[in-house]
Amino acid sequence: MTKKTIFILITSILFITLAVFTLNKKDGGSIYNDFLISDTSTVEKIFMVNKNNEQVTLIKENQIWKVNGKDEAIGENVKILLSTLMHIDIRNPISKAAYNTMVKQLATNSVKVEIYQNDPLFRILGLKFFVKTRKTKEFYVGSPTRDYKGTVMKMSDSDDIYVTYLPGFNGYLSERFSSNYSDWVNHQIFKIPIRSIVKVRVEFGEEPNQSYEISNDGNKSFSIYSLYNESKISNYDTIRLLNTLSAFRNINFETLLDNIPQERKDSLSKLNPYRTVSVTTVDQKTTTLKMYLRPNYSNNLDLGGNLFEFDMDRMYAFIDDFEHPVTVQFFVVDNISRPLSYLLGMPLKPSNYNTLPIYK
Repeated sequence: MTKKTIFILITSILFITLAVFTLNKKDGGSIYNDFLISDTSTVEKIFMVNKNNEQVTLIKENQIWKVNGKDEAIGENVKILLSTLMHIDIRNPISKAAYNTMVKQLATNSVKVEIYQNDPLFRILGLKFFVKTRKTKEFYVGSPTRDYKGTVMKMSDSDDIYVTYLPGFNGYLSERFSSNYSDWVNHQIFKIPIRSIVKVRVEFGEEPNQSYEISNDGNKSFSIYSLYNESKISNYDTIRLLNTLSAFRNINFETLLDNIPQERKDSLSKLNPYRTVSVTTVDQKTTTLKMYLRPNYSNNLDLGGNLFEFDMDRMYAFIDDFEHPVTVQFFVVDNISRPLSYLLGMPLKPSNYNTLPIYK
């Protein structure tokens, strides 16, 4: 077979493939759904940005989704987004009467979405050639329709505007395409089973005599050391110790504070932490949570009708090198930061919180 014959054969196959693709796309005159992604397992990156230039990039690394290539994403939120891309459908095109209005709305209030997939340059007879990560789709997600049962969307390379919906879902899709970083970052601080814990260190800024360290000696044996006088403690409540360690299996922060100015972050980090919890795991990785008292913004009163000086429900906190401070709830972190006296079997007693500076 001559080179000329091979060239003609390959060219003919390409033209036939293009013709079949074009015919399928027209689908007998029905609307082609270009927003749909039939195989979301090939999606490697999703970039979203709104008109205020708030942007977020979701990147898949070793089957784990990361926010901006750094922090682990909320897996369930990514799953919902990918499911939306797989099942999204078109309800109807925008009418001519509403077209100009929708164009203006998309220009001022929309999120641009870019989808990157492991995609071949072309396919021949089911075979994929030159597969690599490419931008396969770019579209704009606008506002809900008036009945809140559809979402205005437009492909970047098309002038057509459509109302999209999710079959079986009675609502709109705009919030699923959020460009807000805080909507995607995982709130998990600790997810560590007891068997993976090597050491736990709990420090109290106000009461250093309550600070301690728990060491996993192996064979379900543990030791407690007072950090105040550097002594080993022999008599402790085993049940309370195990309850404390088991709580590290699921500890999450409440709110991401990504809108605090840098100078205020610096001011907070310079204060003496109210509590500090550090955990070292079998892979020698240490995670540290530093907590700070928070003002009583809600003006909550005690039983005597007096204002609490600090927030009784939550604290500010920093997690290692995590970029933003967060809030943590007392009823969550209390489980991993009880005072030493508690582990010795003594009842809990109220603390005098007024001796520590509170971040304003």
